[in-house]
Amino acid sequence: MDAEQYGSLTYKQTASYHEKLRAQVFRNAEKDFGGLGITLSEISFKDANEASSWKKLWPKPEKAATWDWVRLYNEHHGRGGARRFDMAIRRGGTLHGLCYGMMERNRLVLRLHALERSPVNNELAGKVLDITLYAADLYASINGAQEIWLCDPVSPAHTRLYQSKGYSPVTNWRDDVTHLMLRLK
Repeated sequence: MDAEQYGSLTYKQTASYHEKLRAQVFRNAEKDFGGLGITLSEISFKDANEASSWKKLWPKPEKAATWDWVRLYNEHHGRGGARRFDMAIRRGGTLHGLCYGMMERNRLVLRLHALERSPVNNELAGKVLDITLYAADLYASINGAQEIWLCDPVSPAHTRLYQSKGYSPVTNWRDDVTHLMLRLK
């Protein structure tokens, strides 16, 4: 869909358009990661509530994310969430990871604001990030985005991990990493 057609959509049409895109991305990613037996879906309130309890389960507090998944759920599923990219990753019915992001209005940048995996008994511990970045890349590419941003990394270790996936750090005037960016082709 070109920019002019997209710009003429009503809120309801925009929400429906992105809902269909997310479903398409989920099915493609499930197929492409078929050997893992994953199921991808939009985040439910139950998922957000479960993930909010993960904070106290991390053996190293510096690895714990600081966001409140229930608050994010309410924000992203409200009126402003038509262009959201939200994804829950399950295997065998168990929740292993979540991601919230938002496509900019002009669809040039997909910003991923929150990304976390379950800290305990996670069979997908080394794969959640790969699955998420793959699905985000599909979603961004279908929308014609030029960049994906990983916003507010939790720690320097996360920054290094994202850099190992091809993302470049962007800093503010104090040299703090504000986000990491991947330019799409």
